Amino acid sequence: MKQIILLFFTLAFFCNKSQTFDSLVIVASALNNDSDKVNLFYKQGFEKRTSDVQYSYQCAKRAEFYAQKINLPYYVAKANNLLGILYYRKGDFKTALSYHKIALNLRTIIKDKKGIGLSEANLGNIYSDLKQYKLAEQAYLKALEINNDLNNQKQIANTLLNLGALKVIQKDLEGANIYFNKAMDKAKQINDYEIQATCLNNLAVMHTSMQNFDAAIANAQNSIKLKFLMDNEIEMADSYLNIANAYMHKNETEIGLKNLAIADSIITKYDYTSAKLQALIIKYDYYAKIKNYELAFGFLKHHKTLQDTIDKLNNDYNLENNFVDTLIRAGVIEYNTKPANYKIYYFLGLLFIIALICVLFVFKFKR
Repeated sequence: MKQIILLFFTLAFFCNKSQTFDSLVIVASALNNDSDKVNLFYKQGFEKRTSDVQYSYQCAKRAEFYAQKINLPYYVAKANNLLGILYYRKGDFKTALSYHKIALNLRTIIKDKKGIGLSEANLGNIYSDLKQYKLAEQAYLKALEINNDLNNQKQIANTLLNLGALKVIQKDLEGANIYFNKAMDKAKQINDYEIQATCLNNLAVMHTSMQNFDAAIANAQNSIKLKFLMDNEIEMADSYLNIANAYMHKNETEIGLKNLAIADSIITKYDYTSAKLQALIIKYDYYAKIKNYELAFGFLKHHKTLQDTIDKLNNDYNLENNFVDTLIRAGVIEYNTKPANYKIYYFLGLLFIIALICVLFVFKFKR
């Protein structure tokens, strides 16, 4: 009977595209092993990391709780990895760095080469945004070496993509082009739309830098098509911003502003901080160009305020609190946080079980 109930809950959850976190908790409560619960919450959280950030964060915290409960390095590292990804997307690089360093250390202890490669790549992303380019390149090259050893084609493509993006930041457009095209070739070989979409978006940035605006627009539009297929709305904002920027440079401001407005709506919907910073700069450039200096100054001031807030978050770090939090996440000291009260879920589950028994009872006598 228990297996039937668990199967029903699982099928109902995965067949329902509008599932809530509460329904996921009900599914998890029927699982016997905490490791299975970690895997369930991680899988759902990772899948929703771009489309529903709050849901993904709830999954990540619940995965972290169960990982700490069983205190096995593999699962603790997994939960830290997802939390690191989410804090990185939020723009809180110091917290993200802490999570990813813990994940890397644990994966190194248990010699999880695949996990080490992922952690090195994630650390490379953070170092890049912190403008520590040498550390970023070292991390990416370590990830590339590991993934080549493992023949992990997907992660090879991802790492090549990251190295290309780093070259763009360093103004080495020739090097960037080489890495991006290698990454695109790999992504096409394994039919990975996500990597292709990111490659196209990065090529758009590169072509804009080279003043190849039509090529930039074409790349960004193709990136949006792939993101639509993946239901990845949040990262469409990056592509719409690239299209807007290219059209602005072409002096086709009307269509540029339309794409900027679309990007703004997505940025507002998902509170997408890094894209918002880019949008503010595009607005500043546009209004400065048409000599509306009051609006231009307003957008520049907004950008500076937002950037200062992010920098303050990353620099003014409470060392004592962070150290305690780091020890907790590493499993060195006790993890006291408890998940939300399950009583309501058990009550709902009990009602369902009673209803199911009644139905089975009726069917039995119908035969």
